[in-house]
Amino acid sequence: MSHPDEAADSLSVSVALCIGPGAVARFGRIMRHLAVGLVDQAIQTRFISSDPQVQALSLSPIQTMLHPTIRRPFARRQIRDLAEDLSTNPPTAVHAVSGESYRVAWTLSEALDAELVVQVTALADCDLAERLDRKPVSRWIAWSDPLVHELTGRVPVPADGVELIRPGILASHHVACFAEDGRVPTILCTAGFGREGGVEVLLEALSVLQVRGRTFQAFLLGEGPQESLLRRLVRRRGLSTLVTFAHPAGDLTQAMHHADMLVCPAPDEEFAADGLTAMGAGMAVVALSCAVSDHFVDGKTALVCRRPTSEALADSLDQLILDPVQARQLATSAQEYVRSHHAASTMAERTAAVYRSLALSRATFPLRR
Repeated sequence: MSHPDEAADSLSVSVALCIGPGAVARFGRIMRHLAVGLVDQAIQTRFISSDPQVQALSLSPIQTMLHPTIRRPFARRQIRDLAEDLSTNPPTAVHAVSGESYRVAWTLSEALDAELVVQVTALADCDLAERLDRKPVSRWIAWSDPLVHELTGRVPVPADGVELIRPGILASHHVACFAEDGRVPTILCTAGFGREGGVEVLLEALSVLQVRGRTFQAFLLGEGPQESLLRRLVRRRGLSTLVTFAHPAGDLTQAMHHADMLVCPAPDEEFAADGLTAMGAGMAVVALSCAVSDHFVDGKTALVCRRPTSEALADSLDQLILDPVQARQLATSAQEYVRSHHAASTMAERTAAVYRSLALSRATFPLRR
């Protein structure tokens, strides 16, 4: 009979990755790295989403399928139509990338008799996982240790049923933090302009730095419904010459290669790629306490504020501004951490191994004579 490793290599494996609009915005660039890696792993890959931005993940061997937003009372028919479109070349596995896509992925896997892979990237995903019919789920993937613990503490998942696969990015060969002597310290913030984004706390922290006489330039690269309120706060605090609202355009990685510090000013309850991307670019990161991510290690990869206050945030930024050598050492250490723990190739290899193991479990092979 064929050796298992040879059998796995001979399998034709394909996957449909269902990705919701929120996930595309939070970590679309990581999914692109995954897709490229899966091509190298000879996994046929399709992205399925209602978000037109998913088309940016398309490459010549990678297909994207855009479907209408699934809404009641037409949800059953819409998903049935989507399954029919996939049925001519059905996937081996359907991968629900985050909570917004659980319902679509679950229904597609049932309709197409495909293995169902469910991934958690946020605390809200664990909430949804508690209510999900878990019988069809073949494998769970979590992107961090805290998410593994959160999932297994709330959902009766077998110990060997959860794969810890850390998100992968490409690390630069250049350390951006204080790369140019005499440059005015540059602070980036990519948080959205919503009530939970934490940008207001950051602006209060920048006001504290101004009172202390620090020199800096801050760029707010987010967008959202609270923008006018935040602009008024900037004017009221006399920060107009120090803070620039720069609406994001394209890949933020280029901006990160020319800045010193990234601030994540709100406690994270969902994984977002920006902090990890900044580490890979060689920026020094200041973050609040983390419930989801485990790549912010205080003093090694980031400065982590235990108190969600503007004063604590100002103290951390002040520490980096006053000691550029320490800031650059922190950024260098973070970049090495990314290379060791968050390689894009490792993410793709381990994800492909999950798909192959599921395909192998249902495959039959002829006996050798």
